Amino acid sequence: MMFPFPRYKPLNVVLFLSIFDVENSLLEVTLKLSFILRVTTTFRVNKIYWITDSLNSRKLEKIITDITKYALLPPYLKKYVPISRNLKKVGLMSPLGIPYHFIFKQAVEGEIRLGYKGDFGLNKKLNSSSKTILITDSLKAGYIDYRGFYYTGVKNEFIDFKKVFNFDNLIIASRSGKNPLQAKEQLTNLYNKYGLTLMIGPPTGNLLQRLGKQYLDKSYNFVIKQGVSDIRAEEALAYSLSILNLLLS
Repeated sequence: MMFPFPRYKPLNVVLFLSIFDVENSLLEVTLKLSFILRVTTTFRVNKIYWITDSLNSRKLEKIITDITKYALLPPYLKKYVPISRNLKKVGLMSPLGIPYHFIFKQAVEGEIRLGYKGDFGLNKKLNSSSKTILITDSLKAGYIDYRGFYYTGVKNEFIDFKKVFNFDNLIIASRSGKNPLQAKEQLTNLYNKYGLTLMIGPPTGNLLQRLGKQYLDKSYNFVIKQGVSDIRAEEALAYSLSILNLLLS
């Protein structure tokens, strides 16, 4: 399977931890995060910046960190993750389907495997301190240490709201924004220069009021003439990244 390269420039997103405030259980948080991780890895997002605006921010930070780390590991390395209450519902998550998650029972030439302490999912541990190997001989499990350049999944960072004012590549997903298809040149030029950081507003709304009128020109409506009264943050994320992926291809 071909391993996808990272993007030419960073594509990041900004989400608010308060999108989990409507969830009443670890199961609901896990399932929503599962969808977000699936969407962001599908479109090769580099990083999710989580704004710590929830009363449960500290708890949510730990849950998101634990679940993301677990979800990104290939199946044969999950056994090394310590037992945690935060992982009780991960069995119900949608598989991320990252290429290095798909392995054969037997080693296959050209296959790339991630490892931990010599465990690369083979019948024996290998004498390698590398985190990644490339299989060169399926019969003898021959390999070479491999430092490939490929996309390995999304990362998380937890920030205060004020930090977004430091981003020189911020764009806003907003119903009040302009048509992104008509602003393709503006978006691609910004991406080619700085990359893009897409911001999805919190459930409370009023994002542009908090940011200031100067950000109206950086706002884009990725769901033109929407047929519903409101769009959830995780839905807006999927719709927006889908369109951006096309515009940046």
